[in-house]
Amino acid sequence: MPRGYAHGTSFRKFGGPEKRLNLLRTLVNVLIKHERIETTFAKAHEAQKYTNRLIEIAKRGTDDAYSRDMIKFWAPREEIQSKLLNDLVPRFKENKSDFTRLAVLSKQYCAEPRQSFHRYAVLELKGNPLPPLPIQEKNPHTLQNVLIAAAQEEMFNKKES
Repeated sequence: MPRGYAHGTSFRKFGGPEKRLNLLRTLVNVLIKHERIETTFAKAHEAQKYTNRLIEIAKRGTDDAYSRDMIKFWAPREEIQSKLLNDLVPRFKENKSDFTRLAVLSKQYCAEPRQSFHRYAVLELKGNPLPPLPIQEKNPHTLQNVLIAAAQEEMFNKKES
C-alpha cells in the first residue's frame, strides 16, 4: 500500500529526478507554446510554479548570465524562447506574480470520468487569446440555496418595515 508524503518532501516524485525534470520541462514548453494545457492536477500544480518562475526570470532580460542559462534550460527551442521573450514578457510587464491560472475540472468535463481516479485541471497563461473556461454556475434550486434566498428575503422585508 502506498504511503503518503514523507515529512520534509517538497516535490512530487513523478518517477525520479530526471524523468520529473523532463516532464516539467515538456509541460512548461507546451504551456508557453499553446498558452493552455489540460493535465492531472498534480502535474499542473508543479508546472505552474516553474512557469511562474521562468517568466519572472525572463522579465530580467537576457543580459544576465543566470537568466540566459535558465531560459535555455527550460525553453531549449528557439520558437519557445522567442515567444517567451517577445510575447509573454511584454504582456506580463506590469504583473509582479501570478502569471498563470489553475482551474480544477469537474468530472463532467473530464474525458472519461468513470475510469479516471485523478483530478484533472487546466493550466493557462493569463491574458491568452483563447475563449474563457466554462464556469460552473450554482444551482438555485438546491435546498441550501432556497433556504438562504428565503432567509435573505425575510431579512430584507424586516428591514423595510
